[in-house]
Amino acid sequence: QDGLKSLERARKVAEAHGFYSVECNSCYGLGKLAMRAGRTEEGLDLYRNALAAGTLSEVNEESHVLGALGGLSTALLDMNLLDEVEPHVEHYRKAALAQSRREGRVSTQELASIEASARLHEARGRPHEAEREMRALLLLMRDNQAAVQDQI
Repeated sequence: QDGLKSLERARKVAEAHGFYSVECNSCYGLGKLAMRAGRTEEGLDLYRNALAAGTLSEVNEESHVLGALGGLSTALLDMNLLDEVEPHVEHYRKAALAQSRREGRVSTQELASIEASARLHEARGRPHEAEREMRALLLLMRDNQAAVQDQI
């Protein structure tokens, strides 16, 4: 309950003063809470708001957008809203790949974006594309594990 009130206060202040990164994070957190509580429409609206605020963020836009894209994509896929989710999944894949390249390693967001893409292909009745994405996911995980072991 305290976390909810803190997120609501942060969102209110951020909206009033144009702190888009704070608004993005607040809306993302509130969206997760709404989804967990079964308030899906409210959760989707908050994820959409988080995405909009993240694209306007005054700080590293990509990192803010990734969380919102991930949450929104997962929720829309869970609800089978395929027409709405498709452009978000494509954006998610590109943004997550860019983050991995910047960091010089495979990010968890990149792995999640590949999974979202595979889910979308499967839901659209494209099993070969879904399988291709899952193979790519497994290869990245294997390569990432080998890279981590090399560093140890």
